[in-house]
Amino acid sequence: MRQMKHSVRVLHLLTVTLVAVTTAAVVATSAGAAPAQVTDGNARFQIITPTLLRLEYAADGRFEDRATQTLGARGVPSGAFTTSTVGGVRTIRTSALTLRYTQGSGPFTDANLAITLNVSGKQTTARPVWRNGDTPGNLGGWRRGLDLLTDRAPLHDGVLSRDGWYLLNDSETALAASGSPGFTVRPRRTGAYQDGYFFGYGHDYARGLADLRTLTGAAPLLPRKAFGVWFSRYWGYTEQELRQLVARFRSEGVPLDTLSLDTDFKRQSNNDTAPLGSAFAGGRPEQPFAWNGWDWNRNAFKDPKAFADWAHSQGIALALNIHPSIGSTDPAADKANTDAGGLIPNYGLCNVLMVDFGQICGVFDWTNPKHIATYFALHKPFEDAGADVMWLDWCCDASRAEARGLTADTQINRLYAERSATRGSRWPAFSRIGGAYRPDAYQSGFALRDGNGAFAEHRYTIQFTGDTCASWQMLGFNAEYSAVAGNIGLPYVSHDIGSFHGVRALDETCGPAPFGLFGKHLPDDLYTRWVQLGTFQPLDRLHSNHGDRLPWEYGGKAGAAAADALRLRGALVPYLYNLAREAHDSGLPMTRPLYLQWPDTNAAYEHPTQYTLGSDILVAPVTAPGDPATSTVWIPPGAWTNIATGARFTGPTTVTLKVPLEQIPVFARDGAIVPFQGPSPTSSAVPNAALGLDVWPGARGAFSLYEDDGQSLAYKQPGASRRTAVEQRPGEVTIRSATSGSFAGALNRRSWTLRIHNTGAVGTVTVNGAALPASGWQYDAATKTLTVRTGTVATNVATRVQFRS
Repeated sequence: MRQMKHSVRVLHLLTVTLVAVTTAAVVATSAGAAPAQVTDGNARFQIITPTLLRLEYAADGRFEDRATQTLGARGVPSGAFTTSTVGGVRTIRTSALTLRYTQGSGPFTDANLAITLNVSGKQTTARPVWRNGDTPGNLGGWRRGLDLLTDRAPLHDGVLSRDGWYLLNDSETALAASGSPGFTVRPRRTGAYQDGYFFGYGHDYARGLADLRTLTGAAPLLPRKAFGVWFSRYWGYTEQELRQLVARFRSEGVPLDTLSLDTDFKRQSNNDTAPLGSAFAGGRPEQPFAWNGWDWNRNAFKDPKAFADWAHSQGIALALNIHPSIGSTDPAADKANTDAGGLIPNYGLCNVLMVDFGQICGVFDWTNPKHIATYFALHKPFEDAGADVMWLDWCCDASRAEARGLTADTQINRLYAERSATRGSRWPAFSRIGGAYRPDAYQSGFALRDGNGAFAEHRYTIQFTGDTCASWQMLGFNAEYSAVAGNIGLPYVSHDIGSFHGVRALDETCGPAPFGLFGKHLPDDLYTRWVQLGTFQPLDRLHSNHGDRLPWEYGGKAGAAAADALRLRGALVPYLYNLAREAHDSGLPMTRPLYLQWPDTNAAYEHPTQYTLGSDILVAPVTAPGDPATSTVWIPPGAWTNIATGARFTGPTTVTLKVPLEQIPVFARDGAIVPFQGPSPTSSAVPNAALGLDVWPGARGAFSLYEDDGQSLAYKQPGASRRTAVEQRPGEVTIRSATSGSFAGALNRRSWTLRIHNTGAVGTVTVNGAALPASGWQYDAATKTLTVRTGTVATNVATRVQFRS
């Protein structure tokens, strides 16, 4: 034990786990001892990790141990610490932080509470202020949606800050509870109450995100197919048209994994006004048109289950767009009204969107157990038919979840995710996040009374960012936003790739335009660059408001480049699936701001549209017009190769590139290893019997290939997955045997194709010491790439590929 100042009597501890002594002496606890906490009058401090502390003040002496909506579950604090009191100041020390609180001084303020931490080798003192939003140095985190934006916009806080610390104020957030509705409001207090979490990571941002995961739980692992190509369009497709569309994907050699059907797959609310609604929205008068509705349009889908079965047979998952309201003439309305004990009548925007003022629009209260049960029972016709995931498009209906400290989006997203899990599905909610639909807060959607549920959304949600606009600035902001969302723990963001609204034909501005008076076509370069961005996003979902977003709708150079980008996306699925597993395990996002790796370099904060996909692939989306476009790229420290051109760069440096339309500025760091799969019309859920590895020598590198059954919830259980270690060093790539694990689709044998870049002329190639015949490898002198095909090898033994000049 440390020696105290002479004014404090030394207390000899009998063991290192002694936890209860007088407040004038040292106290030590460690992991495995009693809960790591100190109560000092009306203040309580809990040590969760060396860099994460809970700070709680209760004037009435009632401390709270129940979980909140933010936390989901409250674990037992277990971090090691020491504590002492000297001169009326309580001091708590961990290996990373030193907290000082003036005893008996009341609620925490910047005058009575200070926490010292190390930020890039310098001691810094944090004095947390108990408020939400706009904290100095914060690097941003989230926004409810990006609807109707044409440029960058302010973001609410994430946990990462250049200052090296963040206070997550959870004082108002509703408490989690078992049963329906799944929450309870915090009790009213006599006097002040504060409940917050201090993150003191310094510039170790990965540690901050790991602490967030420790506190709030892990993101789920999405189905493997989620990382392929998605397509959706606000358009009244019939079943036959969708079959033809899939056939066109196949004939064009463009992969497709998920079809998202926008709202017009539903039963029409009014056959008389539906043609007008369809024409007004930009479709054909004879097309289906519906806003809400709780059965399939049987004219467009005569046998919905047969259609879903066919889609699944093609390897295609189905997502269905849901608007949370019901018209009074809907066949399900009377029973729903009875079961709910009375729905909430509303004559607002949903009547306009139904193009039907002759009925009442009923909406739901998601804090009412009867309303919750009734609402989800309405989904059954869609679920029974075979829908995989519901796309909650809560933008314009007056359903609600109003309660003190409750984040409405998080409440309904949790309910969707839990319902999906009970069906044995990995798909979470697919929706907006973090706030509530209110006309005065449609886009940002946050107030203190809503609680801090945004920090829980990663447990439940793929964020749908809403009805985006077509502009170069917005393309750049989409790239920035996906990476920054990781600062609230959210790894899965889905933008409308190509934009939802397009460009209005009359004035080239953004916004809904009736009767098709918007740009069905984007400018060729804007379209192609947007599709190229989607290739390197967490999810790649083409979507539009009746517009054109498919490569063959453009043709020429733009269409060819877009199709190639979508094929590349299909190839990257094994790599993306590994990044998703890493996000689940570590809290690191799939797309990562540059400052995660280079926190002490100013340039890492000055190029927000750039990011890394994983740790070794640098993505610099083109955000300006032209063919070629001029693109300024910051190259981080280290040696990097432009994947498209083979050009080599050593950072840190800034370069200006001329980028032809068919190229994407993406760079691999020396030592990088990226798995890929071959061309296929759709991605399989299970591992590939033939798999490739892109390898960039120049530094020793390693990659751990994760595989499981790709779709069940078994991934949460030990032994239901396998990992294969891949290592490279000069002249050699070794594929280690897969670690133990068993699951449906696990492989005993597979073949490998290695593409080894930046390599001089090669004379011999061996596999496990045996010379590989010339038919098994080729060297391309123009691209300096060696391609090696191992043939079929066992997965339970190592495969070593060596190459020499």
